[in-house]
Amino acid sequence: MMLRLADGSVNLNDFHLSALSDLLYILLELPMNRRLLSLLVLLLLSGLATARPASNVVVVRGARLMDGTRQPPIEDAVVVIEGGRIRAVGESGAVRIPKDAKQFDLCGKTLMPALIDLHTHLGQTRNGLEAAPGSYTTENIRAQLEKLVAYGVGTVVCLGTDEDPIYELRDEQRAGKLPGARFLTAGRGFGVVGGFPPGAGITDRYRPQTPEQAQAQVRELAAHHPDFVKMWVDDDFGRLPKMRPEIYRAIIAEAHRHKLRVVAHVFYLADAKALVEAGVDALGHSVRDLPVDRELIEALKARGVIYIPTLVRDESTFAYADGPEWLRDPFFQAGLAPTVLATLESAPFREKFAANPDLARYRAALEMGKRNLKTLIDAGVRIGLGTDAGPPLRFQGYFEHRELQLMVESGLSPMQAIVTATGQAGKFLGRAYRVGTLEPGQQADFLVLDANPLENIRNTEKLAAVWQAGAPTKPIFLP
Repeated sequence: MMLRLADGSVNLNDFHLSALSDLLYILLELPMNRRLLSLLVLLLLSGLATARPASNVVVVRGARLMDGTRQPPIEDAVVVIEGGRIRAVGESGAVRIPKDAKQFDLCGKTLMPALIDLHTHLGQTRNGLEAAPGSYTTENIRAQLEKLVAYGVGTVVCLGTDEDPIYELRDEQRAGKLPGARFLTAGRGFGVVGGFPPGAGITDRYRPQTPEQAQAQVRELAAHHPDFVKMWVDDDFGRLPKMRPEIYRAIIAEAHRHKLRVVAHVFYLADAKALVEAGVDALGHSVRDLPVDRELIEALKARGVIYIPTLVRDESTFAYADGPEWLRDPFFQAGLAPTVLATLESAPFREKFAANPDLARYRAALEMGKRNLKTLIDAGVRIGLGTDAGPPLRFQGYFEHRELQLMVESGLSPMQAIVTATGQAGKFLGRAYRVGTLEPGQQADFLVLDANPLENIRNTEKLAAVWQAGAPTKPIFLP
């Protein structure tokens, strides 16, 4: 059957349902005198669904399903997948299972969307311990993306520490040629001469000294078509120079002229308020010096700014001095080389951490961050999960699960924590990516769990399978 348009013909018999749904999006953007064609396509959908073989359709059924939208779980769910996307989801008996579909019986399991990390870094270290020269390679980034998926992390946002090869890798992934977690990038971030971001391996950042330089550097970055812009606004407890307001205002304004959203590293309440007023789109860390107040809460809500706590990042600044319980978690250890675990458990390593003069400040920062998270979520502020994982001693894959645990320790319910890492994070990324919820039209990225995380948030670690784009992949090995 042919559908004739003014600019050509489309053979509808060549389309699967996934392609037809995309065609509808296109038709609905046409001028009104051509939008009537969409009605014709709708009338054809049901007939074509049964006319074509369903051999490429996958159905999972029988599991409890959390869809990432705060709705109560479906206890006996059916999910129909075609072309890597969800075509239908609902209770058993309410969803038609196509003839000849390949079926997976997941009775007794729990499904939830794959995790999304809105603040991470790629290629910063090879073994997790140090940022050695030469770590930023395509080989290392590929391995890290595959490890993230094995831990149930389906999508990550890399904020400000990437180098130019990341754009080729992104193109390769979007062409379906690079496995592993989907990633978005902010490319090279914006810092301060002699200040943030400090450390080996991330010195090649933009460091404008005037608003005009900032604008020119944003234009240079925009030519690469990054997904976000990242900047650091911090002074390391007053020890380093901090980005001046006229600089970050210029970055935000120029980024917005290029339709790019800006994520800011922040520590202080006063800076958070000023950045939100300047138009920042996301705060990439907790406010950790003072309790958040009504002024910031109202501004965050009015402007739709998302708040990304990164509690596990703050925990990692002091936890190794204590020998944290999670060092003995098999789920954590599964992602490490044996020599790395031996280092983390060694007395010299712990003693080095314990001697840090800022240890008390780091502990206080985490506690303030946890208090502020609870205040903000109770007030209705948008929250998204982030970890700042990837630099030394911040372990990708495991840290996303640990962040959920710290959120629950802060007073969030398991459902609230999960939604920050799925539906809310996916909403921030935007409709183009179609991740974060298990709804029709979304990517079929989900976790199959052996236990219910609403009963215990640590059950997100009980991975039976990880599905990405409608296909099961192997989870992180557990002995």
